[in-house]
Amino acid sequence: MNEQLRSTSFSAAQPVEGAIAPAATWPSLTERPAKHKFVHGVLKGRRDLPLFCNPLLIFVLNWVLMLVALSFQITYVTYPTMGVPVLLFVLSLGSFLFGYMVARTLLHRWPTRWEALPYTLDVTRLWQANLLFCGAAILIMVFNWALAGPPPALGDPASYLTYGRFKQVLFPLLVVVTVNSLLDTSRWRRALFCMFGIAGMALYITRGLLMVALLQMLFVFALKTRMSKKKLYGIAVGCLALAVVAITLIGNARTAQGVFLEYLQIRRKYFDWPMAYLWLTSYISIPLSNLCWLFAKGSFHGPTLSFLYPLLPSFLTPPDPHASIHNDLSIIDGASTYLAAYALDFSYLGVYLANLALGLGCGWLMERSLPRNILVAGLFLTCLTFIFFSDMFTPLSTILQFAIQAAVQRKCFVWGGTPVETMVPQ
Repeated sequence: MNEQLRSTSFSAAQPVEGAIAPAATWPSLTERPAKHKFVHGVLKGRRDLPLFCNPLLIFVLNWVLMLVALSFQITYVTYPTMGVPVLLFVLSLGSFLFGYMVARTLLHRWPTRWEALPYTLDVTRLWQANLLFCGAAILIMVFNWALAGPPPALGDPASYLTYGRFKQVLFPLLVVVTVNSLLDTSRWRRALFCMFGIAGMALYITRGLLMVALLQMLFVFALKTRMSKKKLYGIAVGCLALAVVAITLIGNARTAQGVFLEYLQIRRKYFDWPMAYLWLTSYISIPLSNLCWLFAKGSFHGPTLSFLYPLLPSFLTPPDPHASIHNDLSIIDGASTYLAAYALDFSYLGVYLANLALGLGCGWLMERSLPRNILVAGLFLTCLTFIFFSDMFTPLSTILQFAIQAAVQRKCFVWGGTPVETMVPQ
């Protein structure tokens, strides 16, 4: 097999050599760590990773797609010229590259291994953690159902934006359960955990969250598998096609076509485009157009620290000091890329500093996080992929997910161990 894994069980008295028949799907929750099930494997070296795991390529591709999509002028209020978009691109790329190179140069003084990294995964502890997360998610969903009625998919689909409480905790739990199910060795547990997470997100009609989970699974799989790059690229293309289909189906289910065309102010000449193209092009172009309108119409009177508001629980979030600018008819649906909050508080300086920080983070990712921090790196790359839409790095839900995945890595993974060449194929 490509993965070259070996499953073993350890006894308190002495180790048992060789492969062991799989235990029941749900072994005792109270079994001692000495009797946990372990799996040996290896993560790809950084030089062996596919191109779509390179943060620099993701950043540049995002900006190219935004500029190309904007050039279609798909809505009546799309920003009319390309001067400001190109200026923002040049400023963003320059500051990102500066931070990226500084981080990599400094961290390269204490280099880490580039080759494949062996690991041992505590499968028992992994599924026990997933079971705990499922229980917590169920409690939140039952609480919301009792307090405000059934989830949007079973009740009022129009309530999906505001429905329920503790979504900043619920949604990270659902994504973590879905993503981490990929690491489980039991097909039954893997299927059950994955279906639970996807079903929970579907109940809340969270199209974006489903895409986030799918992308994280792709990145984690790409870091973990020994599959060839050619096959990985085929899987990536398949995931992209699946994401586009999901966007279209869920979008059409919750928004009638006429409402979509009117609300987003789509130009009449694009009315005969397939809805899949309209959803994709509009969602990539409109945030950049909105960002340009912020610079064209916004008045910058100094920082308000509103860029920190996403870090707060929803019930503690102060009123948006920039709410008036979002009421402008040229700004559609509120999304203004990952730079909106920093631009509103610091103008072009905010664009420079935000991209500088992002470049430093991506430099750290390449020099320190890959391949060891597989789950955290998968989340980081996913947040980076969505910079065309919004800032996914700062919301409290993302911070909680980073904390959960860091804890899972620390508790379930042990690095090093049996060399790959001596492992018995499973």
